[in-house]
Amino acid sequence: MPEMKYHLPAVVEVDSEKCVQCHVCIQVCPAKYCNDASDLEKGITVNHDLCIGCGNCVRACTHDARIIKDDTERFIEDLKKGENIAALVAPAVDVNFPGQLKKLLGWLKSIGVKMNFDVSFGAEITTYQYLRAIQAGAKTPVIAQPCPAVVSFIEIYKPELMPYLAPTGSPVMDISAWVHKNHPGMKHAFISPCIAKSREFQDPNTKGQITYNVTITNLKKYLEENNIDLSKFQDTNFDGPMEAERGILYSQPGGLFETFKRYNVPLKMHQVRRTEGNEIYEEFFEELEKEIKEKKCDVVLVDILNCLHGCNRGTGTNYDERTTDEILKLQSDRLEKQKKENYPDPDALANLQKILEDMGDVDFSRKYTDKSENYKTLEDPDEAGIKALYEEMEKFTEEDIKNCAACGYMSCEAMAKAIMNGLYRPQQCHHFLEVYYRKHSKDTD
Repeated sequence: MPEMKYHLPAVVEVDSEKCVQCHVCIQVCPAKYCNDASDLEKGITVNHDLCIGCGNCVRACTHDARIIKDDTERFIEDLKKGENIAALVAPAVDVNFPGQLKKLLGWLKSIGVKMNFDVSFGAEITTYQYLRAIQAGAKTPVIAQPCPAVVSFIEIYKPELMPYLAPTGSPVMDISAWVHKNHPGMKHAFISPCIAKSREFQDPNTKGQITYNVTITNLKKYLEENNIDLSKFQDTNFDGPMEAERGILYSQPGGLFETFKRYNVPLKMHQVRRTEGNEIYEEFFEELEKEIKEKKCDVVLVDILNCLHGCNRGTGTNYDERTTDEILKLQSDRLEKQKKENYPDPDALANLQKILEDMGDVDFSRKYTDKSENYKTLEDPDEAGIKALYEEMEKFTEEDIKNCAACGYMSCEAMAKAIMNGLYRPQQCHHFLEVYYRKHSKDTD
């Protein structure tokens, strides 16, 4: 494997003792070549510099061989050392700790967290910044970037789309920028539904604003292992700047557009494109790139998420705890209560708008880095190379090119590229094994 130019932090680790090399992880991976299946002793390993952090492999692995990596342990240890830390709490936390959000905030304060901030309000900032960017003539379609897996995919595999990524931060980065400006001197910890956020926080373009990615999954594990009952802690409110309105919906598919609609921008239905799940890698980006090149794209805003059910059931959550319908009801009930208590009339919304407009002294900008050199270091076999590799796999006729996807790469040609780059071996091909069996089995004529 050639040396990668950009080194990215690990968000998924592999337990080689549990990996049975079933190749399901490769099959569900949109990046494919971040998986190395060439060593039968070590199991399938991950090249973090090509991994986008989508988390598909973690959910797909039935052997618990894929493990999420975050900063929960370091966060807890640093609090014990007396570090000055603020918690930034994702909108998805409320529905993953139903009825316990204020208790959780109380517990965080009890273990040393100095202040708690609602990332839902960061979503309000983000939406307003998107509006300003579009009004200022940003390249359209503006591709929303709350999802770091989407950003990584574009930076590594689709750099032509980089100019269309939103020129402003994600909700957590925006609330972090506001907190650093108004409450300086604290490290920031994100209470998070997403393993890929570590990529965002360690990217030089985000200026080291956030120190810890604390996933809901590992936070719940810590609470359970230490017999911590949240019901025993005092109800505690967020520390500001004020309550969010529709920004609390950002963690569900379409939440961005629901928040954006408040500004009554005259967009037609087709000009705001909502998409999520594996479709974005398998189809959407190809279509979008084609439409832009052909100057046929009329989309203004792309509301896009890696996870099929949004951040509410993100890669850093306990996916099977409750259904999507249950989660959406929880969020709907929270929105109804939020509007009743905090936004009962136009004056309250006008006050929210004024606060957002008065944040002009905070830098919410975001830049990106073309990391496609990592992918370009992989070799592409030419026609002669593919033919030679096919012959190593006992593929000599058109009928032998089965594209059976048993390898996980979905096509024989894609597998040939993996073999050329030392990520796979011809002897692992299903067709090769079938031919070998027919040649050597006593059960065949």
